[in-house]
Amino acid sequence: MGIFGPAQRVWQNLNGRLYMRRAAKQVRSGMTVVHGPRLTRLAEHDVALVLVGRDVAYFLDHHIAHHRKLGVSHIVYVDNGSTDGSIDIARRWPDVTIISCDADFREYEREIRFLANTLVLEGGWRLAIDPDELLDYPNADRVPLPELARRMAERGHSALVAQMLDVAFDGPISVAGEMPYAEAAERFDRYNIGDLERFSYHGSGLNWGWHLERNRITHPTIPVLYGGLRRAAFGEACCLTKHALFRMGDGVVPQPHPHVTTGVVCTDFSAVLRHYKLAGGVMAREQKLLAENRVAHDETRLRVSRLAQEGDLNLATYCDAQGPTVEHLIEQDFLQITDAAREMLA
Repeated sequence: MGIFGPAQRVWQNLNGRLYMRRAAKQVRSGMTVVHGPRLTRLAEHDVALVLVGRDVAYFLDHHIAHHRKLGVSHIVYVDNGSTDGSIDIARRWPDVTIISCDADFREYEREIRFLANTLVLEGGWRLAIDPDELLDYPNADRVPLPELARRMAERGHSALVAQMLDVAFDGPISVAGEMPYAEAAERFDRYNIGDLERFSYHGSGLNWGWHLERNRITHPTIPVLYGGLRRAAFGEACCLTKHALFRMGDGVVPQPHPHVTTGVVCTDFSAVLRHYKLAGGVMAREQKLLAENRVAHDETRLRVSRLAQEGDLNLATYCDAQGPTVEHLIEQDFLQITDAAREMLA
């Protein structure tokens, strides 16, 4: 892991911006609005759900329903070449803009995500997560997302750090694969808390950590997390930390790294993204990705190899905890919260 000096960080930042502008222009030429409004102007604290996906039909309905309940007012879904009816599912929901994108996600992920957040939306806030993730935070049943955004803004905060928590079902993966996503969201209640690696938000030495230097944090003990269940089961070096919710504004660059938005002030508590990557027909889904050569790292190969070796694996055997409620995760120091944030969320 390299550590960049100040001059190197400035140079890399400048180069990155110039490259991203050129690449974004190229990607933009292959993006077409196929459904819904071409421009949505959000009110000051409205929250738009921003999704990028390919063959995510298994996840879409429950994912959208979950976040509608939390208070998102508009949805942007960028479809990257699905053949499973994902677009038809998204089209059934009101207040949705669907964009077809033909760019190679493996090569242009950051440009696609940048445009997903900016091309058809102005103002407001973004909830930029993946279809296999469900957001939760303290008192989410009483403080909907627009109200949370308003309270954060009153305190000068413009982003919420969320930690991905891989969850598993206690049973054979073949049984888990037959569950609808809504059922999996109820029954996947095992997770791994012992195989986590923690890095400081600032000064971590991570080779992408220079992105974080452009942000300010108000709770210095919120870490950047790696590992968890996928490390224990498959040996993956997976980053779990994301800027899930953020306010657009001057100087804000959405997702120049898949997990990071820059130019923000992070609030003083963290949220959880319960992560259901291992739900549904995970083996077939992962094998299809490999066959299409659409993965830019070795994590998918590690999962497919291990699942093939083990057969009908019970992933709960790699878990050391159960019942991932927000309060339980705070007690376990997976999530953090200050007294001031508790008061804000009351």
